[in-house]
Amino acid sequence: MYMKRKNEGAFHRCFTKVVGFVALAVILCPVYPSGVAEVKAAGQLGLQPAIQETIIQPKATTTTCSTSSCLSSALKNVVPGGQIILSPGTYTGSFSSIVDGTDAQPITIRSQNPAQPAILSGYSAGSGYSLRIQGDYWIIRDLKMTNAQKGIMLDNSNHTLITNVEVYNIGYEGVHFRDGSSYSTIENSYIHDTGLTGAGYGEGVYVGSAEGASYNQNTHYNVIRNVVFGPNITAEHIDIKERTIGTLVENCTFHGEGISGANYADSFIDVKGNGAIIRNNTVYQNGNQVIVDAFQLHEIVPGSGTGNQFLNNTLYLTSPDVYVVAAYSNTSATVSGNTRSPAGNMYKGNITIQ
Repeated sequence: MYMKRKNEGAFHRCFTKVVGFVALAVILCPVYPSGVAEVKAAGQLGLQPAIQETIIQPKATTTTCSTSSCLSSALKNVVPGGQIILSPGTYTGSFSSIVDGTDAQPITIRSQNPAQPAILSGYSAGSGYSLRIQGDYWIIRDLKMTNAQKGIMLDNSNHTLITNVEVYNIGYEGVHFRDGSSYSTIENSYIHDTGLTGAGYGEGVYVGSAEGASYNQNTHYNVIRNVVFGPNITAEHIDIKERTIGTLVENCTFHGEGISGANYADSFIDVKGNGAIIRNNTVYQNGNQVIVDAFQLHEIVPGSGTGNQFLNNTLYLTSPDVYVVAAYSNTSATVSGNTRSPAGNMYKGNITIQ
């Protein structure tokens, strides 16, 4: 479409084009000097008209779904600021999105009625994801995730909030911050019954990736807050991998029933990263004799597992032999205000008590 207009004495010839299926309008306006003499002079000098661009963003919309096909389509076509609202019911599939929100316009997926949360169910505990997000600035709230190999997967998803979700009956890990996902949070949630098809891989929350994996290990400054873990999480409740920085775990509750010992899973939290803060949490061993330490630190690559803090945690440990914090090899930590009941081992390794 072409149009002519006058603007402050300058003559413009503008046209609008539609880019892609999202109807992104770009208005291109060559700006010419006003007056014939100026146009002729510009041409003699070999000057080209300047191009002014005005980009009109797609309008954010709210999509309410009651079917799996609607949900799949909405995840594909959502735009920044959009909302995907799910009616009560079960949505079966391996759902994913690669769309980015923005700081000012995050994308939200939520239940229509938090008292009757929608259930995102995979096809089986042996494959796929309940929900995989590969975009930034998402809000995932008031949902249940079940019956998939992995529950919620954040891949290169920054500034994403997961809140008021339940993740259960999962083949491997419940929630994974992977492939560089940073500055993201899970809070006010409940994770239980993981590791159904691989006990040694049934972490509650997994932060980062193991050495040698093909994913970006720089997964930094994520928050795990006010999450209830267990029962029947078969591996560590939280596994903080090497090369991660600044993970915060606070105000969580851990129930030890179900930790299996498979693949060295014998603690509630295993810290291999740096600068993690573990504070104000409550831990229950629940008589599980597989548990060796409540919190462990390991060095996987030189310098990993250092500079971590364990502060004001309350532990109810059935066995007096279980350590509250154990720093293995060259790892280190600072501790303060931790209490255990009944009395027993407290700290092992390079621990600084404040």
